[in-house]
Amino acid sequence: MRNTSKVLLSKITDEIVIEILTIVIPILEQLRVDYFVIGAFAKDVELLAKGHSKPPSRKTKDIDLAVLMGSNEAYESLKNSIKTLPNFVASEEEPYRFLFKEAYEIDFLPFGAIVNEKGQVELKAKTTFILDMPGFEQIEPWVQTIETEEGLTLRVSSLPGIILLKLFAWEDQPGRVKDIADVDYIVRNFYLLHYEEILETAADLFDLIAMEEILFDEIISARYIGRKIGIMLENAPHLKGRLFKLLERQSNSFSMARLMSYENVEDGQRVIQAMYQGLKEQVGS
Repeated sequence: MRNTSKVLLSKITDEIVIEILTIVIPILEQLRVDYFVIGAFAKDVELLAKGHSKPPSRKTKDIDLAVLMGSNEAYESLKNSIKTLPNFVASEEEPYRFLFKEAYEIDFLPFGAIVNEKGQVELKAKTTFILDMPGFEQIEPWVQTIETEEGLTLRVSSLPGIILLKLFAWEDQPGRVKDIADVDYIVRNFYLLHYEEILETAADLFDLIAMEEILFDEIISARYIGRKIGIMLENAPHLKGRLFKLLERQSNSFSMARLMSYENVEDGQRVIQAMYQGLKEQVGS
């Protein structure tokens, strides 16, 4: 899906991140490597493209790129191409990471045929390095194409796709508080940016949820996002089951809700319950 208006990246990031993208994206295009941006930067770009004008509270210096790879050999070839670029240095600890000017991190996260039957990628390093890649292949068809004033064409994960990846990342590493902070921020800002889309494709939500509901915007958004994620996972029952169990647990627990920005932890739990309900509706459809 293509966004028709151009965005100004300097509103959400600094000149070094823009410089990195200006160098790396043309290389990926020349090599015909399908990619899309994920992570916190993807969140900021997608919100900006949807009309969100408030700058992020923290400007990330990390860029996460999902890259479609057919084999380990193809992935090593991509890495070798990046190694030839000035100021790009391969990380000695993480075989998927490069440092730019010794300060900015760029992760090239492989998915596709390179992933084994366990949903993992084994990378070459000093020792065998295992990456878990749940959900990347499922969110790829929903990637957004965004034009920038800097002359770039970026392929960026949709907001529901970002939430899906962040939920799995948090489940694997509950110490990653920023993942839930990003989920929270997306849900809080989703409604006004997607009102027409929700009205057109999920108008029944306005009948199901009372207008006097204090968290009306957030509940509508969370339930709609749950439905969208359910569609993404339609052909991946194992991942849908995993997410179903995660949201079911968190609907009856405060471990995720207490990481959200609501004054009352019960309010965060209700938002999680709404996303769970949306996922259940899609599971049953």
